This record gives sequence, C-alpha cells and structure tokens, in this order.
Amino acid sequence: MDDLRMLARLNEETRVHHADADSDIDRYLFRAHVTVDDYRTYLARIYGFLVPLEASLATSPELDGLLDVRERAKAPLVVHDLMALGMTLDEVNQLRQCGSVPAFRGAASALGWMYVIERPLLASAVLRSHLATYLRAEMAYAASYLSCYAGQVGTKWRELGEAMDRLTATSAEAGVRIVLAAHEAFRALNRYRLHELVPAIRIAV
Repeated sequence: MDDLRMLARLNEETRVHHADADSDIDRYLFRAHVTVDDYRTYLARIYGFLVPLEASLATSPELDGLLDVRERAKAPLVVHDLMALGMTLDEVNQLRQCGSVPAFRGAASALGWMYVIERPLLASAVLRSHLATYLRAEMAYAASYLSCYAGQVGTKWRELGEAMDRLTATSAEAGVRIVLAAHEAFRALNRYRLHELVPAIRIAV
C-alpha cells in the first residue's frame, strides 16, 4: 500500500499519538486471561467516542462523494455486542460520550478524524483470535464490531487512503487539514479517556 500517500503521511506524522491511542487495546484486550468485564469495558469506551463522531461524519459536507459513511458506521455494532454481553439498551444509552467532537466543515477534517477510528481495525483479526482463546463462547455472539471488516480490512483501509489522495490531488491545503484534524482527533480521544471517563468505566453485569 505504498502508493497511499496520505495514509503514509498520517502514519508518520501522527506516530507520537499511537501508543496513547492503542492503550485501551493493551489495557483491556491484549492481556493474559482477558475477562468478559475487560472486553465489555473496552467496547463501552469505544462506543462513547464512536457515537458523537459518527453523527458528525454523517452530516459532513462533501464526504459522501468520497466514501460511503453509512456503510462504515460501527456504533450500532458495538451496541449489539454490549447487549449480547449483558447490558440493557438503557444502560448503553447512559454511557458517557466524548464531548469534544466538532461539526465538520469539509471532507478533509472529517477524513482526518475518520483515520483515528479506522486505524484500530487493522488489528481486528489478531484481536478476535486472541479474545477467542479466553472468551470463545462470548466471541461467537458478541464480535460484530471486531468482525465488521472481516476479510476486507485491507480493502477498507485502501478505500480510505484513496479518498484522501483524491481530495489532496487538487489541493495541498487539504492534506494539511487532514493531518491537523487527525492530531485533533487523537488529542480528543486521549482527553476523553483520561478525563471524561473518570473514574474509568468498569462494567460488571
């Protein structure tokens, strides 16, 4: 995928944020003897960032001409998994959500934020395999989010990169806006996890 110029640029220029962005995966999923509580907590934290962000993406000007945003919606899949793991819909609706997701004025900013929520799914197959070792029964009915791109992770990643490259082909400024938006999204995700989710969500059902 070396031809995906904007994705390569984002991977390099936002590298400083990647460890923090991946911290929930390391803390709740990539651990020996992961529990249902760990998995449910991870999904709850993802949900609180996805819901406001996907709402903003759905109304972003010009984005539909580049990507099918509705087809990439993942919050409903997280709801399915949380309920399959024992939460009620009312409990899901009461989960705290990130309060600093902006309304996007153009496709460039929207794509920068989208990069942040698409990137974790590059590891989805590895995560499913790891979780199945400890939560085999639960992963049979509560893996909708981690399976959303099953068999097409590379395709979805390429589509995102190609959309970015099409946008930046005629505007160098669009590339700058994408990178700045990705930095903003990573910072918002970190604030949400460290400050808006205090005390940290731990859900026992």
